[in-house]
Amino acid sequence: MPSLLVRFLQIVGWDGALPLFVALGPVLVRTICPKPPVAVGLLLVLAPPVAALVRAHIGWHQIAKRCAGRAPWLRQIAMAGAIVLLLVFEAAVGILTFNDKVPVTAWWITAGVYLGYLMLITFALRSEPKRSQYSCGSEGVSE
Repeated sequence: MPSLLVRFLQIVGWDGALPLFVALGPVLVRTICPKPPVAVGLLLVLAPPVAALVRAHIGWHQIAKRCAGRAPWLRQIAMAGAIVLLLVFEAAVGILTFNDKVPVTAWWITAGVYLGYLMLITFALRSEPKRSQYSCGSEGVSE
């Protein structure tokens, strides 16, 4: 089992950096084209829900891999909550990027939502020591 620091870096590396990269889409579009065409705007609106479906599918498999082929309901709920927070985060980045009337301090709320996402995803994808009373099997099982 990897150390806690190694596991945290893995989560932040993949589950932390990739969503930040996706959320930079609106910032990149605004930098290249201040008034993007409708097709680009539509893509920016549709990309997050599609990414959420992909994340849910991959997340279930990541949980099952850590829990001997099962996905306990508490971890699934944490994963679902993390995905919802990530959708809120991505929407907030888009809104704050294209709306000049929102105060700059609103970015702090966005940062807090992202921190909540990281906490939930870390809980959902944590590794448990074998035979712990709090192991994957004690949370309930959902197939």
